[in-house]
Amino acid sequence: MLPDSMNLFMDLPRRKKWKLRQLSSNDPGGGNLDYLKVAPHELVRIGELKGAGCVQRMWFTILSDDPDAYRNLILRFYWDGEDNPSVEAPFGDLFGMGFAEHVQHISAIQGVTSGGFWNYWPMPFTKGAIFEAENIADTPITDLYFNIEYSDVDYGIEIPRFHAKWKRENPTTIDKNYTILEARGAGHYCGVAMNMQSYDKGSRLFLEGDEMIWVDGEEEASIKGTGTEDYFQGGWYWINGPFSAPYHGLSFQDLLQCRFTAYRLHLPDPVPFEKEIKVTIEHGSSNMLQEDYSSTAYWYQVEPHDPSFGGIGRDISYIKPLGTRWEAHLISELVQDPPANVERRRVLHEAAKLRVALREAQKKGMVPLELADLDQDDFLRADYNKLKEIVEKHKIGK
Repeated sequence: MLPDSMNLFMDLPRRKKWKLRQLSSNDPGGGNLDYLKVAPHELVRIGELKGAGCVQRMWFTILSDDPDAYRNLILRFYWDGEDNPSVEAPFGDLFGMGFAEHVQHISAIQGVTSGGFWNYWPMPFTKGAIFEAENIADTPITDLYFNIEYSDVDYGIEIPRFHAKWKRENPTTIDKNYTILEARGAGHYCGVAMNMQSYDKGSRLFLEGDEMIWVDGEEEASIKGTGTEDYFQGGWYWINGPFSAPYHGLSFQDLLQCRFTAYRLHLPDPVPFEKEIKVTIEHGSSNMLQEDYSSTAYWYQVEPHDPSFGGIGRDISYIKPLGTRWEAHLISELVQDPPANVERRRVLHEAAKLRVALREAQKKGMVPLELADLDQDDFLRADYNKLKEIVEKHKIGK
């Protein structure tokens, strides 16, 4: 069986029976004013399509003096007359780019290349489509360019619709997984673009978190992972830096502020569900620490979708990235660690020192009596309370 990309190319010689059209910001007067302006706190309707069709490609680019414009411009798409959008995400995040940064990356279906933001997600509709953009900042978007290609193919009302929803937890909750997607109905999960930032410079402990996916009410997750960078198909805390591949990538890495944007696209391996799905990931082993997490989930499902998942209001603080690129060297002073983290980081630091001491002693074959009852695996299987117990019992230099 050919991979999906090869099937696409092999189908190219066949005659196409549809009409391809394009909705764009083209100047209707025939000039070169091929863009829209979006004033501060303005909602603009990019366009509206009547009848049946399928979006096959979209491309955008914007210009603004707002350093956070890629986060402050919200895109919303509605299918078939629905009141709650099926797509709702900050501009950059929808295309897999987080923290309002401009970072080039290329995947099999979406990316950012030299100022252009594009995707090829098929987006079918039967009773029309509406595309909106809202600027929730105080600074105008001076230029909003777009091309949306669509066919007149009617896939029918029973075909699942494309969904993309952004959410954030800042900070995440200790002892509770971060939820990437929670959906009710029938469809399939197609992936996520995820942003993760520690409150502590240099700390990548949150990467110890495992993904867990529950489908159709199962009591135990049918999909359980081995670590965050493993889910995004990297390794060893992304030791070798950013990369982009067709179905996964680390598109952004900022070691100074300890923040990362990664994507995992389940295009060859979508996760189907008939009644419901819950896609989660730990923030650190057993959710030991509170961090700043946000994500855009991509999935298809038969309408109606649950309007309670996701949702972006007009409170700019909800989407504003921690710190700024100009204040990066002051991030520790600007952003205070949540109180719950302070003692926990001390315990984790002491546990790490203890584990290194044990490892070095084992290498030399001279393990001191006070560490003789410990093994490396004790640290890996321990939750926070057990680590605290180990640290208190085996304090170095006590």
